[in-house]
Amino acid sequence: MFKPSEEIHIKAAYTLSTNLKHKHAKKWIASNGEALVSKQELQIYEYLLEQEGLHVEYEKAFQGTDRLVFPDFTIVNLITHKEYIWEHFGMTNNDNYLNEIPKKLSWFNSQELRSIENGGRLIITYYREDSFFKEVAKFVDLIKKI
Repeated sequence: MFKPSEEIHIKAAYTLSTNLKHKHAKKWIASNGEALVSKQELQIYEYLLEQEGLHVEYEKAFQGTDRLVFPDFTIVNLITHKEYIWEHFGMTNNDNYLNEIPKKLSWFNSQELRSIENGGRLIITYYREDSFFKEVAKFVDLIKKI
């Protein structure tokens, strides 16, 4: 089960982000030196780094049909070569942030990105204190399935 650990053993391949967006807000530093925006993103990222057979990239550019976006994580299963896009919505106590979520979800849908639960490659997570770690572990298991 996913749990934050104090000692990270990096098993995944990774590429450090070159995205300068939110540069000054990236105050959480991962064990591999990656700077992230939030503690929740850090927890997800560190868990991904501990997985064998994955390549992980934080805020990798994704070219949509109408614009360039930077999803939180891009993960490639190194066995199947399937690429997954992971967007985490963490500020669930901020009304302005919450109001933007439907727009982002609509945009992902317009790019024909289906959810991983429906055989697609899009992962959406929300911070919920009671289920956050279980949800992250479930999605990582789905990514690693062959």
